[in-house]
Amino acid sequence: MRQDELRDQYMETLIKRTTDVRYPSKELLDRVEQLAYKPEQAEKLVNYLIERVEASRYPSHEMLDRIERILFGISARRS
Repeated sequence: MRQDELRDQYMETLIKRTTDVRYPSKELLDRVEQLAYKPEQAEKLVNYLIERVEASRYPSHEMLDRIERILFGISARRS
């Protein structure tokens, strides 16, 4: 298997592990956010996060910050 195929397989595994649970760990979310190197990978993560925001009455600012970083390249806000 070529390196790019292994990378894709690894990313798909991480994304699936992230999106298959209601509350993925911060560490897993950080890893997927940092390693997503294709637009489709980032899109899958952002779609999942937006679904979580829509399902929550009071979404966490960390989740909103993460979405903004991925979509707009905005660094985390300082509280």
